[in-house]
Amino acid sequence: MVSFTKRCTFKVDIEYRKIVSNEIIVYDIELSEFIHRKVSVLKIQHKEPLLNENDISTIYNAFSNANITDSTIRAEHIHAIKSNTTAERTNPRSTCSICKKPVSDKVKSYCLSNKKFNGKIYCYEHQKAVF
Repeated sequence: MVSFTKRCTFKVDIEYRKIVSNEIIVYDIELSEFIHRKVSVLKIQHKEPLLNENDISTIYNAFSNANITDSTIRAEHIHAIKSNTTAERTNPRSTCSICKKPVSDKVKSYCLSNKKFNGKIYCYEHQKAVF
């Protein structure tokens, strides 16, 4: 489950927002409601708990052990992440032929497989506007 603030605009398939999805994407203000709904659905589907106490302890320990507590190592980690993000922004995978916004591999694939786009890639908004 992924949560974003209301400042964000979802650019994903609406199917990912459905409660039956295993890849739920929600706004932060919806998070509690979605968690409660997901738990309710799982309780109906599974009469026995999915995880026992040992499983929960194992998962907790894995997260605890992976947590970076040393401030120097944490700073290096954050710097590496920011460097990767900057590199991705300067070298985007695919962009819309009109507005130059990055598009997903799914959108790119759709455009390139559709003859009406003549081998060009368009974001969702420009797919509707151009044709």
